Amino acid sequence: MPDIDQNRRAFREAGIFFVDTVGQVPPDALDDPGLGVWSVRELIGHTCRALLTVEHDSGRSGTTGRLAGPADYFREVLRDRDIHDAVAERARDAAAALGHDPSSAVAGIVDRVSRFVDSMPDDHPVSTTAGEMRLADYLPTRTFELVVHTLDLAAAVGRANRAPESALSVALGLSTDIAARSGLAEDLLMALAGRTPLPSNILGLGPD
Repeated sequence: MPDIDQNRRAFREAGIFFVDTVGQVPPDALDDPGLGVWSVRELIGHTCRALLTVEHDSGRSGTTGRLAGPADYFREVLRDRDIHDAVAERARDAAAALGHDPSSAVAGIVDRVSRFVDSMPDDHPVSTTAGEMRLADYLPTRTFELVVHTLDLAAAVGRANRAPESALSVALGLSTDIAARSGLAEDLLMALAGRTPLPSNILGLGPD
């Protein structure tokens, strides 16, 4: 697994990847289909939340339980059967907050949050909706979201952008951990080895 310095670098580079991709979105494409029920603008808004939650949940108290690592975060979040509806609604709110110039808004968010993360120690507490985590353990979940949804965005606007290797490595590593904690490690391994087809939505992170 990547060490904390690699995780921090992956997060920074994933943020830059997001900024660069949003900058390539034509203004007249913002209302085009993005992902599922989201427009391109709403997809951008949702992806911004991968950054904004770092600020919002930092040092906040009130959640119960401490999560051991990034994969446990996703496992806890997915226990909520209504999670996808709630996420979709928050994406719409985040999209509206981007204003008339989403590209500039995103660049500002990435710069601000990246500076904030750089100023915080590894053990800085982050109180997520799933439980409390160290910043060092929360960052890979944010990198995962940034990589996956920036690739979603690139596909939606017809760009063949490639994610940074460091960020891809973190996202893929976390994917295998999520599969292992969900009892699906063998299914994923055999699919990657070309023995069986890859099951649809194997990690349970997309709408059924």
